[in-house]
Amino acid sequence: MGRTLRTVITNFSSGELNPLLAQRTDVPSYFQGAKECKNFALLAEGGIMRRPGTSYLASLPAECRILPFIFSDDEVAIIVLSNNRMDVYNVSGTALTSNYTTNCNWTTAQLFELNFAQFGDTIYVTHRNNAIRKIFRNSATNFTVSTFSFATHSSGYPIYQPYFKYEVSSTTISTSGTTGSVTVTASANTFSASWVGLNIRKNKKTMTITGYTNATTVTATVNETLTNTTATADWDEQSMSDLRGYPQAVTFHNNRLWFGGLFSRPASVLASKISEYTNFDVDVGASSDAIDLDISGDQVNEVRHMISGKDLQVFTDGGEYYVPTANDNTITPANVAVKKQTPYGISRTAPKMFDQATGFVQKNGKAIREFIYSDIEDGYKSTSVSILAQHLIDNPKEIAIMKGNTTRPEQYAFFLNNGSTHQGKLSVFHSVRDEKIAGWTQWSTRANDSFQSIAVLNDNLIVVAKRSLNGSTVYTLEKFADEDTTTLDCETTSTLNQRGTPLVDGGSQSGTTLIIDGLTSDPKVNEAFTIAGNATEYTIQSLVNNGSGEYSLTLDKTLAATPANNAAITFTKGFLHTVNGIYTNESVNVVEGNSSIGAFTVSGSDTITLVNAPKATGLKVGFNYIPTVETMPIDKELPEGPLTGLPRRISRAIVDLNTTLDMTIKAADSTSKSLVVQQVNFTGGSDLVPVTAKKEFFFLGYSKSPTITISQDDPLPMKILGMSVEVVFA
Repeated sequence: MGRTLRTVITNFSSGELNPLLAQRTDVPSYFQGAKECKNFALLAEGGIMRRPGTSYLASLPAECRILPFIFSDDEVAIIVLSNNRMDVYNVSGTALTSNYTTNCNWTTAQLFELNFAQFGDTIYVTHRNNAIRKIFRNSATNFTVSTFSFATHSSGYPIYQPYFKYEVSSTTISTSGTTGSVTVTASANTFSASWVGLNIRKNKKTMTITGYTNATTVTATVNETLTNTTATADWDEQSMSDLRGYPQAVTFHNNRLWFGGLFSRPASVLASKISEYTNFDVDVGASSDAIDLDISGDQVNEVRHMISGKDLQVFTDGGEYYVPTANDNTITPANVAVKKQTPYGISRTAPKMFDQATGFVQKNGKAIREFIYSDIEDGYKSTSVSILAQHLIDNPKEIAIMKGNTTRPEQYAFFLNNGSTHQGKLSVFHSVRDEKIAGWTQWSTRANDSFQSIAVLNDNLIVVAKRSLNGSTVYTLEKFADEDTTTLDCETTSTLNQRGTPLVDGGSQSGTTLIIDGLTSDPKVNEAFTIAGNATEYTIQSLVNNGSGEYSLTLDKTLAATPANNAAITFTKGFLHTVNGIYTNESVNVVEGNSSIGAFTVSGSDTITLVNAPKATGLKVGFNYIPTVETMPIDKELPEGPLTGLPRRISRAIVDLNTTLDMTIKAADSTSKSLVVQQVNFTGGSDLVPVTAKKEFFFLGYSKSPTITISQDDPLPMKILGMSVEVVFA
């Protein structure tokens, strides 16, 4: 006779685990994680819920990336960057600035290599191949783009920009004069036609090159009177230009604007003067002067990103660094130092601050690490946080951080994958460091659709989805809901189709019969309507088509008053609903209240026709996504050893549910059992009441690796707090 034991799965806080952990019953995460956890959100209390769906906001012009603009708690905007274009929306999907192209120098291929930093009403946008741009908020509804300009002397020169001598240090230049137009002669091949328009300095005095003669000779206009004409090696050129490239890293820290990773100086770190964000004049190296240095080491490490935290954090392709702040909370040209901490290197994906650390994608695109200060080590360490779910990390191209919303306390880090295996899917990390809670899940949307960009604006989680709609590729701006009460993606609300402009046809009508006209399609039995001037709702019991859009209706009640001829008819409940034009010829799911109405195909005229009893004026319409969680193989350590590899049967599971309306569950017999939500006291016409209770399910079938899989048939709310499992074995 078989023996029976009970084991309890108290939580799913470790999320989906790497398949290579299938035998690691010695790891605590084994009993708090899952073999699969898709389209679920991990809850702070340890349970899981169907991930929130998204609401449709707007259709976007093309492939794009979104940037968050947060001016204040109550004023935010979504910056949408596409090929040489900018659009701006609010979180309701209303366009604030449309089809703005002036100074938009980014291309589609560069979108996810752009870095940005916001200060007040300005976003600074950098790319190593592009001149720096500023996105400026002129007003709450108007945004423009301009070229970043360095500060200048009141006379026009000097320009307070960084300078650097890229040429061989021994190369000298001489000039034919000290003012006006002069000939500049180099001692070695130096110049090309690309130098025209650049500023160079001789003995710290500026000239602008106006003409190219050959590799050793150019003409220039002197902007500041030169001290002499003799040859000197003391000359340099502007650090940033179309010839030499631009910085790719940008941030604000210690009251300075910082740039890093110039294309031709990949290890460079530059900072403005204190409180003067466009002045990069190093001058005499006073404490408030600008900073210009290169990270030294045994190899040239390309600065890719910088983050302002406790210290200035500098991320390169060859390691992680930080710039310590002096005891007086300053960084000056005299005390600035860039200290290497860890050797992993970062990808081109911008890092984000999360749960007391900086999360970043390792250069290989296969690991997520957190750069965090350790008091014990008196320095920073870069610990992998993805080791338990390595299979979910697939070259992420964007990171967004959610610190909770108006209904839930959970903080999440979203990693938008761009690799071939999980492209367009979100790997979602939930962490509560002080409670030692950390776990991963994966979110995806409708099959063959994908997520393209993601951003967080305060408590608004915004995403761009790439969808195949009506035979075309469409990019949609969508907003994740706060809770699982929104259960569809790209969700909108339908409107009841009025079937034309129905009117009362003829006066002096009474009783339970009413003649109406002006309809463009047949009304249906059980549809309901009101008559202008009469608040009573009438339901159609039967009807006769009189032709030419006229119908004789038999009603469920006597007309409360004689309606006027041509009084307007307004349908209040009906089978025919009009939906958003984005769904044309697509299959959509429909939800009303706590009930799933089913799946319908939208007509070419953007309508759906219900097959069951008509519903209210508006229905939720959108695309379904399937949440699935499968436990790790149920195992137990007994005095005589573990059950690992032995045939055993999960005979019963008691699932602890909270505010759940739909759930399916199966074990080794592969036959799904469904949750029965309808209560004994349910009455027709009333809505379903969510279940908050422990529900019991029974199973058949033996397996050497028995698991329980929970999913859904219908797009409705579901929260699972845990379960107890009964296992039978020999």
